[in-house]
Amino acid sequence: MEWREFGIEEVARLCGIQMKNDGMGAREIKALCPFCSDKHYHLYLNTEKNQWNCFRCGAKGNDVSLYAKINYITNREAVNELSERIGNTMPKKVKQAISTPMKSLIERHNVYYDMLKLLKLNNNHHKALLKRGLREDNIRQFMYKSLPETEYERRRIINALSVKYDLRGVPGFYRKYGEWHMYSSDCGGFLIPVCNKDGYIQGMQIRFDSDKKRYRWFSTNEYPEGTGVSSWVHIVGDTSSDSAYLTEGALKADVASVLSGGAMFIAVPGVNAAKCLPDTLSQLNIKKVYEAFDMDKQVNNHVRKALKNIHNILNMYGIEVQTCTWNPWYKGIDEYFLYRKQCNEEYEQVA
Repeated sequence: MEWREFGIEEVARLCGIQMKNDGMGAREIKALCPFCSDKHYHLYLNTEKNQWNCFRCGAKGNDVSLYAKINYITNREAVNELSERIGNTMPKKVKQAISTPMKSLIERHNVYYDMLKLLKLNNNHHKALLKRGLREDNIRQFMYKSLPETEYERRRIINALSVKYDLRGVPGFYRKYGEWHMYSSDCGGFLIPVCNKDGYIQGMQIRFDSDKKRYRWFSTNEYPEGTGVSSWVHIVGDTSSDSAYLTEGALKADVASVLSGGAMFIAVPGVNAAKCLPDTLSQLNIKKVYEAFDMDKQVNNHVRKALKNIHNILNMYGIEVQTCTWNPWYKGIDEYFLYRKQCNEEYEQVA
């Protein structure tokens, strides 16, 4: 079958997929996945690579397969229908993705470390972190900082960093009309460093203040001269241990590690984002993993399917896997550990 390209954005629009308005015409567009009960735009449309990928259910493909999957037809039938509906297109070459090459780990770490030293943590974010069970010293250690809220603050940070560093290839920064800019958001949030086993900051995630839009990488892949991220794995706690907990999300891992007394936690950015897990495992001396993903794994088929893949990766490295479960009233392992800590404190007070 002759391969044709119709354009992932055009096909998604034709299929009635809801896309975020602020992403129209961008290199990457967020959309609601039509194949799972997605409510928070987990579907990513890459207009340069002409591909789509849902980070919630793991479904992925190109423009033709998207149309075929939605309409329950073969790829050949999809090409014929798309040719009629969009136009009798000529075969095209895949566009070469234009992306600024990423800087090395040390270069990224240095920029992020100095950036975090220039930022502050506002009172609301500080209180929220304390409420999760962290202490003052933990908050300082993990270097959580609030996103700058004004253009003046962003400009101050950029000016200070650009004097010392070349920001090309550092996710979170981009250049437009010759001037450097950094990622910003209307809803606000705080930055979470995602570190490797040696404590170097590989990249950063943002915990948004909005409940509808909760987490995002500090990334500028969709911006001019911007840089995307990888699905980095976060490590916290006793890295010399031969056992570790495995969960989702750097913030959750930090909190759970503290509440467990310093146990090693490994956190993938998402249950369907375990691409970097094998490389991480090869650097550690782990014999046993306690799988501690959220308790919706008991009822969510998409999560269970993704966990099966993660278990296969662990088994491939000869690692024993024990699945952890707890009262599903507490969704995450961090929430459950906090509950146990509070119960113990109440018991000690009564005693």
